Amino acid sequence: MDNDNTVFSNNVKYDNSNDQYPQFSEVIKHHFSTFDNLPLFTTDAEGLFEVFLESLPHEARQHYTCSCCRHFVNRFGGLVSISEDGEVTSVMWDDHNTPDFFVEAVKMMKQIVLKSRVTGVFISSDRVLGQPHSGGWDHMSVTLPTQKVYRSGVKTARQVMAEKREDFRILIAGLMEYSLNAIDQAVTLLESESLYRSDKVLGVAKFLQELHIKRQNTRNSRAQDNITWLAVATAPDGFCHVKSSMIGTLLDDIINGLSFDYISRRFAEKMNPSNYMRAQVAPSQGNIQQAEKIVEKMGIANSLKRRYAIFEEIPHFLWKSNKSEQKSSKTNGVFSNIIPKDKDAKSNKVSLPNTTMTWDKFQRIVLPTAESIEVMVDNPNRLMAIVTASDQHAPSILQWDNPFSWYYHGGIDGEIKRRVESAGGRYEGNEIRCSLIWEGYTDLDLHCVTPRGEHIYYGDKMSSCNGWLDIDMNGGSHRDYSPVENIRWSNGHASKGEYVFYVHNYCERGSGKTPFKVELEVNGQIYSYHGVAGNTGFKETIFTFDYVKGQHPDIPSTNYSSDNAWNVQPNSFVKVKGITNSPNLWNEEKVTHSGQHIFFLLDGCRDLSEGKGRGFFNETLKSELREIRKTLEAYTANTPIEDAENASACGVGYSKDSEWDLTLKIISNNSTRIIKIDRWD
Repeated sequence: MDNDNTVFSNNVKYDNSNDQYPQFSEVIKHHFSTFDNLPLFTTDAEGLFEVFLESLPHEARQHYTCSCCRHFVNRFGGLVSISEDGEVTSVMWDDHNTPDFFVEAVKMMKQIVLKSRVTGVFISSDRVLGQPHSGGWDHMSVTLPTQKVYRSGVKTARQVMAEKREDFRILIAGLMEYSLNAIDQAVTLLESESLYRSDKVLGVAKFLQELHIKRQNTRNSRAQDNITWLAVATAPDGFCHVKSSMIGTLLDDIINGLSFDYISRRFAEKMNPSNYMRAQVAPSQGNIQQAEKIVEKMGIANSLKRRYAIFEEIPHFLWKSNKSEQKSSKTNGVFSNIIPKDKDAKSNKVSLPNTTMTWDKFQRIVLPTAESIEVMVDNPNRLMAIVTASDQHAPSILQWDNPFSWYYHGGIDGEIKRRVESAGGRYEGNEIRCSLIWEGYTDLDLHCVTPRGEHIYYGDKMSSCNGWLDIDMNGGSHRDYSPVENIRWSNGHASKGEYVFYVHNYCERGSGKTPFKVELEVNGQIYSYHGVAGNTGFKETIFTFDYVKGQHPDIPSTNYSSDNAWNVQPNSFVKVKGITNSPNLWNEEKVTHSGQHIFFLLDGCRDLSEGKGRGFFNETLKSELREIRKTLEAYTANTPIEDAENASACGVGYSKDSEWDLTLKIISNNSTRIIKIDRWD
């Protein structure tokens, strides 16, 4: 390995000019480069350098005893690649192209490597493995391709390798616990799209199914382990943690023989955006300190700040109104006071019959020729806003390659029953029930003044007229991120007369604006109200009605957001400025596991509550941030989205995972038609 051609051993001069060491070094580099696009693995191969020396002619060994080459061979000589059927290949030693002088040594080392056991996924933050040159000597070394070099300020390469070893252990345990038959049933259920947001779990279910089949196709336990190691190296983040993830819950329910209705209901509750991957308790001081370190190392302090997007920033549209781009044509000429004929005013518009179709059909058949589109805003849960990074130059924190994300106003809704029952309250079997939900650690309180003038609230939870506040949250030192309060009268126990329900903000622990929902049920009839609580001391009367036994009270329809939540008129058609899909689908590499949504951006629509707590959702963030999700949840719950007054990319949204029930008014080719879209496809 010396650049000189001679070396003395026991006073015997050795000439290494015929060894062809430079060619041997190049063969190692070339052979290693053929695995550039494949993951590498460590093995328990030992004693490689000693075998290398012993396989060389005795007189030449002293020439190849340098510590640099010893370190390279012993540390990296055992690296392997794994094929789809579990066979290992040495990534360093190629006896077919090695110069004759080194062939025997390479064969012996290769034989040891191929008989060894895989011990982990190889990850390195160094691009060059080995030391190519030192003190005029040339040594064995190889170079990793750029995409394989680990770059992260959060964890070291050794820490990630340790995590991969733990992933292997957990994945093996999951494969042992859940049979292929159970996984097949899970895949069938998920592919049927009968489970809410099933696309988020289908990927890991198919991953487990394919891995089970591959392992069963070989009876060699060593090959089975190798196949599993390959799966660990290539699996998306979180796929290996079977038992503790949503797929584990689904598989447990299948194995326990639960009914489809129960499985479906339980799956929907856990996959609800208000609950999925969201911390339900405040972060510990240790988690906050860890978050500070990670944010500093990743340089993403500014990345966490979010603002509302404006319509002109949206880079991708499926449809865009021409009117949104029109400039004013008003002049100061002689006839400027004369109002011209409106080109869009059609005196003989033809009204076509109402039609029901899927979004897929609407997009293909109707959308290309639509001149004007209006949406019936009749469900506050569909209201949404697109947000983006306040600092456009800050590093991305999202899983996709653009800074945009979104939230639904209805993200806190649709789960009142789950929260009431989870907290030990009674949701069903009541004559009168009133429930309040919100997000965050603010202490909102639900109050009721009864027909007898009694006051039911946190200070007096039971009344003589059988009313009872059975759930009270976020008072005192109690903290719950998904709180609920519940006042109820069991069947047959409610008094006749006037009831007054109101919401009071006892202690504000956020930005001063807290969206909430109140649901009133009287004799099985449900009424709901969406509002926004102001700062500490805020009070708002929600329901006032006279109750007659066995009858439904005369309550105005309040199934929509209150006027101070979103500035759109409920139960009315609103003009569409543009139609786009969700930002995770804008780029060439689409992140479909984050959902598939269609957004109708509406003229003049914006969230007046400033979207508290919805700057980002943990499930959309990069995997490096998973371990500090409790702190991030608390951060986004208490940090308003900026530039609310300039928001212009807001509207209503619909997903592939749910029923649509969307009514549109379409003007096209001198005709107006009402179209109802019932589902995605």
